[in-house]
Amino acid sequence: MTDMTRLPDVREQRPLGYWLKHIDGAITESLGRLFAADGLNRRSWQVLNTISYGPITVAVLDETMAAFLSADEPTMWPHVERFIERGWAQVAGDGSVTLTGEGRRSYERVAERSGALRVRMMECLSANEHEVLMELLQRVAAHLDALAAEAPQQ
Repeated sequence: MTDMTRLPDVREQRPLGYWLKHIDGAITESLGRLFAADGLNRRSWQVLNTISYGPITVAVLDETMAAFLSADEPTMWPHVERFIERGWAQVAGDGSVTLTGEGRRSYERVAERSGALRVRMMECLSANEHEVLMELLQRVAAHLDALAAEAPQQ
């Protein structure tokens, strides 16, 4: 293994953050083109997909989508609200959000197309390589979360 304290020349080998940002941008661009016809973007699709698994409160939806929350977007409620306006979602008396019949049909139509694109995006990896990649990324994420929780070093 190389000495991890010294970064390679970034003109020759890009660091991890570069590739993560590049991949995220490429995924957003590809999915954006796919979802545009349905008036969706990547984030609204993620919200719709999350709701598709069954009744969920906005608080739990926000917990589920926590990695995507920010000062500019502190809740996923605006996405839910747009689905309600389109007739794709409804809020029950207990505050849980569910898809309507129209929402379910729209979700299934878009899910079929996004699933096909997801397969195409990963066709450069074997099933085993994909599994290993996901395990490694999850391990790095958990490690970085643990480091962020540590007291700052002086």
